[in-house]
Amino acid sequence: MNRIQDELTSERALKKFLRESDFTFLEKLSARISAALDEKRAEHIKQENQRRLREEKRNELLALIESEGFSAAELAGNSAAPSSAKRKPKYQYVEHGVRKTWSGVGRVPVFIQQELDAGKTLESFLIGNSNE
Repeated sequence: MNRIQDELTSERALKKFLRESDFTFLEKLSARISAALDEKRAEHIKQENQRRLREEKRNELLALIESEGFSAAELAGNSAAPSSAKRKPKYQYVEHGVRKTWSGVGRVPVFIQQELDAGKTLESFLIGNSNE
C-alpha cells in the first residue's frame, strides 16, 4: 500500500484528517472521490460482464463438444506440446567416479575445461574413444 492508503485506512488518522480539513475542501474531495469511484464501478461491472459472458460461451462450447460425443480432454490432446528433442551426448567423461556426458553444445563442463587447459584434446572425450 502507498502512504495515502495507509493514512486513510487508519481510523485514527482519517478522523484527524477530517477534523483538521476545511469543509469546502472536503466537499470538493468527496465529489472527486465519488466521480473516481463511479468510474471504477463502471470498469468493474464491464470486466465482470465480460468474464460472465466468456464463462457462458465456454460452457456452451463444452456442452456442444459433449453433445457431439467428444470430451474436452480428447480435443485438447492430453499430450504435452512437443518440446525440442534432447541432443544426443557426443562427449563423455568421468568426474569423481561418476560417468557424465555432454552434447558439445553450450558451455564446456568445468571438468572438461580443466582437462583441456592441462593439455588434453577434446577428441579424447568423444564417446566411443577408449583413451580416457
